[in-house]
Amino acid sequence: MVRIEPNGSGADDARRRAETVSQSQAALQQTIADMNAMAADREEAGYGTLTVTAGDTTPKTPNTGDSEEWGLSYVIPGDIGDEFVTLYDRGDFNEIGVYQADSDGIRFIVTECLNHDEQIAVFIAGTFQLMHAAPLVRTALDRGHMYTHLKKVDGTQLGSIDHDDPDVFFPNPESVHAYEY
Repeated sequence: MVRIEPNGSGADDARRRAETVSQSQAALQQTIADMNAMAADREEAGYGTLTVTAGDTTPKTPNTGDSEEWGLSYVIPGDIGDEFVTLYDRGDFNEIGVYQADSDGIRFIVTECLNHDEQIAVFIAGTFQLMHAAPLVRTALDRGHMYTHLKKVDGTQLGSIDHDDPDVFFPNPESVHAYEY
């Protein structure tokens, strides 16, 4: 059976999807390059740095999954996990910077977690679909803080960082709600 698409719309849809994937890959590569540049700047200032590119980033609310954990949950490569735990155990991350850009319903984000006393900077890069983030936005703004969780692929929790200003993650909450399904 031959499938006929009116006006070639199947080919147009396939082309648009391919362009979106290509644009997303380019945006992710730019996000990683920006993260590496920020880390180099911190190193020049005397900080020890760790850059982490998450394999998966999930916006979670308290009623998502088997736990009460909520915030942005990052699955990170196992070879970086031990290094992160060593830095995490050295003290609190008391300052944060969040750098983000949206493209076609996807948020590209770098979270910079700083411990000035120990001169440590951890940079975490990830992406997530905005259509899954609206419940997290509501939770974070209602509760007045936000969490970053790092874990291994097998679910082993490596550390959680509590941020007292969710507005840096969601400076324009209405833009996230626009993607809500």
